[in-house]
Amino acid sequence: MKLIAYEKTPFQVHFSFHRLINEIEMFVKDNSHSAAKRVYYEDLMERTRQVPELSVFVNEAIIAENRDLINELFEVLFPKGLQDNEIKAISMPFQSLMFNHTRRFRKIIDESGGNYDMEIRNFSAHQYYISCCCIIMNSYFDCDFDTSYPLFVDLLDSKGIIHHYRVLYNADFVEVFPTENALMLTREDIELLQDNYDDLDLWIKYFPQESWILRGFGIVSLVDVTVENALSLLKENFLKTELQREPIGSTLDQLFSSIFKVPNLKVGFTPLEFDRLIQIETRDIMALNSYLIDDDSREMVMSAQAYEKVVRQEEYYAISDVDKECLLPEEARMCKHLQRRGIKSCLFSPLVISSGIEGILEIVSDDTRAIHSVNSRKLNALLPIISETFERVKTDLLNHVEAIIQREFTTIHPSVYWKFLEEAKRNYVESVIEKDYYINPISFPDVFPLYGEIDIKGSSQLRNVAIIKDLVEQLELLMKILASAKLGLGTLILEKHSFRLTAYLRELQTSFYSGLERKIEHYIKEEIHPFLKKEEELFTVDLLKQYLSHIDVQFDIYYKYRKIFDVQVGRMNKCFSDVLDMRQKVVQQVFPHYYERFKTDGVEHNIYIGESICPQYSFDPTYLQNLRLWQLQVMSELMCTHYRNNVQEAIPMDVTVLVFVYDTSLGIQFRMDEKRFDIDGSYNTRYEIIKKRLDKAHVKDTDERIVQPKKITIVFVSTNDLEEYKTYLCFGQKQGLFTAEIDQFEVEDLQGVSGLTALRIGVNLEFNIDSFDYDNLMHNFLRDHYLE
Repeated sequence: MKLIAYEKTPFQVHFSFHRLINEIEMFVKDNSHSAAKRVYYEDLMERTRQVPELSVFVNEAIIAENRDLINELFEVLFPKGLQDNEIKAISMPFQSLMFNHTRRFRKIIDESGGNYDMEIRNFSAHQYYISCCCIIMNSYFDCDFDTSYPLFVDLLDSKGIIHHYRVLYNADFVEVFPTENALMLTREDIELLQDNYDDLDLWIKYFPQESWILRGFGIVSLVDVTVENALSLLKENFLKTELQREPIGSTLDQLFSSIFKVPNLKVGFTPLEFDRLIQIETRDIMALNSYLIDDDSREMVMSAQAYEKVVRQEEYYAISDVDKECLLPEEARMCKHLQRRGIKSCLFSPLVISSGIEGILEIVSDDTRAIHSVNSRKLNALLPIISETFERVKTDLLNHVEAIIQREFTTIHPSVYWKFLEEAKRNYVESVIEKDYYINPISFPDVFPLYGEIDIKGSSQLRNVAIIKDLVEQLELLMKILASAKLGLGTLILEKHSFRLTAYLRELQTSFYSGLERKIEHYIKEEIHPFLKKEEELFTVDLLKQYLSHIDVQFDIYYKYRKIFDVQVGRMNKCFSDVLDMRQKVVQQVFPHYYERFKTDGVEHNIYIGESICPQYSFDPTYLQNLRLWQLQVMSELMCTHYRNNVQEAIPMDVTVLVFVYDTSLGIQFRMDEKRFDIDGSYNTRYEIIKKRLDKAHVKDTDERIVQPKKITIVFVSTNDLEEYKTYLCFGQKQGLFTAEIDQFEVEDLQGVSGLTALRIGVNLEFNIDSFDYDNLMHNFLRDHYLE
C-alpha cells in the first residue's frame, strides 16, 4: 500500500537521511550522554558510513537492500515500545513512497489487503500542487501560508468496516532547495499568488514542475478518528436543510458500523402512537425501516419487559443473543419476530425530544453478540445529535404543513399580505410594551371589482339524472339479491322487502322529487343493509360483491353514477382553477391585485385592483383595462379547454361564462369571523346582491337565460363601460377568438335591481389557445386600437 501520487509536482524528491545521521553523530560527540549509548550509536554510525547513499540520495532499491540498517537507524524516532500503538511510517509530504511502517501500521495494511493505494479524502491535484508551493514559500521565502487543514484517509479492516484516519506530517527533517529552473519571487509575486488560489496555471507559472528539490525525509502519522469522523459526518447529514436533503437511512447504517466497529449494522426507527401521523412521516423522510413492526399486522412486536425499559423508563434495552432469548417465554414472541428478520443481536433505545418520547431507535445486527450492553453505551454520544435532528425534522414538517394551510386553506393573498404583516407587527410591539392592543380592521378603499364565473349548464338536472340512475340500479340489484335467497326461515320478510323495493322502483320511474331520494336511502340503510349483513349466508355471493362494490363506506349509499358525475366535475374544476391560477401569475406582474376563486359546479373568481392594495405603485386606469381584457381572454381559454377535454368524458357537459362589470370603485374589508374579504359598507352591498342573482336571470321579456353554452355574457350596471368592452370584443374578433355577431340586450328586472344591460358573444372553440400572448396582451391591444 502507498499514497496515490500526483502527476504534476513542483518538486524533485530526494530521499536522504543526512539530517538524522547528523543528529546522531552530534549525540555521540556529546560527553554528557551515557557512555553505553554513545558506544552503540558510534557503531551504528560506522555501519551507516558504509552506505554513503543514505546521506545523499535514497531510492527504493537502496531501502530494500538495507532494510534492517534503516529500521535500526529510525529506532530513534520509532521506539519499539510504541510499535503496536502508533501508526507511523517514513514518507515525504504528499508523496507515494512510504516505508519503515510501525507494526500497527503494517497490521492495518495487511487487514485492508495491502494491494491498493491510499487516497487522501477530498484532496485534489490542484490542492496538492498549491500545498507544495506553500511549503516552498514558507521554507525558502519566509512566508506564513497556513496549510494546516485536516487530511483524512479511509481504510477497510478485515471485517469490512471503514476506519477513518487523520493524516499528520512531520517535516522537521526536510529541506527545500531551488534548481536552476526555479523562479525567485518578489513580494508582488507572492501577493498575486495569495489572491489567486483558484488559478492553478498561475501557480505553475511561478513554480514550474520539478523546479525545486525536496531533500530529506518526513514522518507520516495516522490517527484513528473513526468515531469522531462518524459523528462529524452524522452532524453533516443531519444539518442539511430538512425535507430537501437526500434520505439518510442508508448513510446511518455505514456510520453506525464504523462507530460500533461491527460490520453490516442496520439502523431502524419505530414511531410510537402518541403523534402517529407526524412520527410516521418523520420516519419516512429519514428513510428508516422499522424492525419491530410486523409487516402483516402492522403492529409493534415488543415484549412487556422491553417496552417497560425503553418506553416507561427511557433506558436502553440490548439483546446480545436473540436465539437464546427465544427460550424465555416472556421474550419469545418478540425474539421470534426478530429471528424472521434475520436479526441475531439488537439494541433498542428511546428517542426523546422536547415534547416527549418520539419513538424507538433500533440498531440491529445479523451476528450474535455483535451488540451488547457494553458497546451500547456508545449511543450516549450519538443520541443528542439524532434527537436534535428528529426535533428539527418534526418542526420543519409542521412549518411546511402550516405553510400549506396558509397557502391552500386561507384567503390571505400575496398582494395584501403586507397589510396583514404590518398589522401583526404593530399588534406584537404593543403587546410587548404591555399597551392595550387590538386588531385594526384590514380594509382597502377605492378598489375596482371584477367578477367572473364559468358554470356547468344544467348541473342540477345532470346530478338528478345520476341520482335516479343510482337509485334505480340499486333497487334492481337489491331485488335480484333478495330473489336469489335460499327459501326457509325469513321468507315473509323477504317478500315484504321485495314488494316495498318494487313499489319504490315504480315511483322512481313515474315521478322524482327530492324527498323520495331521502326516503329510499333511509329505508335501505335502516332495514335492507342490516338484514343483508345478518342473513348474509342466504344470498348469492357474486351478487352481494357486485352490489357492495358500489356502496360508499362513509355514507352507506349506492355511489356509482353520482361518483362519475362528481369526479368529472372535480376534474373540470381543477382544470379551470389551474389555468386561472397560472394565468394570474402573469397578470400580477403588470400591477399587483387581490384575487380569489371558489369552486361550486364550476369556478368563480373575484378580483379587486386599486392603489390602496399596492400603494408603492401609482395606479392608472390602464391597469384596470388590462385586467378586464385579460379576464375575457382567460375565460375564453377556459371554455375552449373544456370543450376539447369533455369529448373524452363520460357525461357530455356544456358550460356558460358570465362576467359582471361594475361601474364604480368600492371598498373591501377582511371579515375575521369568516377569514375572507367582503364588500365594505352598506351602499356597496348592491354589488354582491347583483352577483348572486345574475346566473339565473333572463333576457328581458323572454324566457331565455342570459347565459348560454359556448358564449360569454358580460353584464353592466350602467352603459358607462359598454363601448370599452365592445373594443375588446372587436379585438378578439380580429384575432379569430370570438364569432362575428355581438348580441346586446337588457336583463330582466331582478328583486331590487333594474336597468342592467348585457353583451353576449360566441367563442370560437377551434381557436389555437397556445397562441395566446398574455405577456404582451395590452401592448397588442393598444397597437391594434390606435395604429391599425
